[in-house]
Amino acid sequence: MYANPVVMELSGGTEGSRSHEHADAYLSLFERSGICMASLNAELRVHEANEQFAEELCPMGDQLEGRELFDFLQVQAESDLRRQLMRLAAGWSNRVVERVQVVRGGDQPNPAQLTAVSTRADTRALPRVLVMLQCDEIGEPLGRLGGRVQLTDLDARILKGVAMGMSTINLATKLYLSRQGVEYHVGTMLKKFKASNRPALVSRAYSIGVLDARSWPPKVAPEFIKS
Repeated sequence: MYANPVVMELSGGTEGSRSHEHADAYLSLFERSGICMASLNAELRVHEANEQFAEELCPMGDQLEGRELFDFLQVQAESDLRRQLMRLAAGWSNRVVERVQVVRGGDQPNPAQLTAVSTRADTRALPRVLVMLQCDEIGEPLGRLGGRVQLTDLDARILKGVAMGMSTINLATKLYLSRQGVEYHVGTMLKKFKASNRPALVSRAYSIGVLDARSWPPKVAPEFIKS
């Protein structure tokens, strides 16, 4: 279990019930999303990382806390990305999305999508930035995939539920569907997103922008919903 103070910041501060309402949901996303995620301090050093980040980027079990994000990345213009992330950490912007190369131990760099969002922390002691890294799968480029994904309104509602960690039974009850109906729609989206399971589905949806990384509860971007 990785305790994550950033969830309180992401949920909008400490306004009583609203913070508590969403804190567990953010913690669930951080720990069980299947996405490599890490929170960074104002100097862009790792404050903490989830299990996927540790396993994918630090397989030898080396110390993660305190290491700079760029220890794990190769980028064409590091100074530009660093500037963007520093602006994010300072609260001058809300989101950064960039293509990078992820360095996995001694392996060859792997193309990936970096998405970083501001956590609106107001002290240097708290993490300032939440970073998500989604390595490309061998096969179809993410950009091409994202350009043709279109969901029905029902698919979008099911995807949001899956991203929140809802079970098939809970989704069926909420959407007045049978369990088989929910599984059918999930299976269709797995094929459409070329994902092998639900965590991979959510991960790829975030990576290509179908799910908005700045929003909780999860929100499907309108341009991906059939009109």
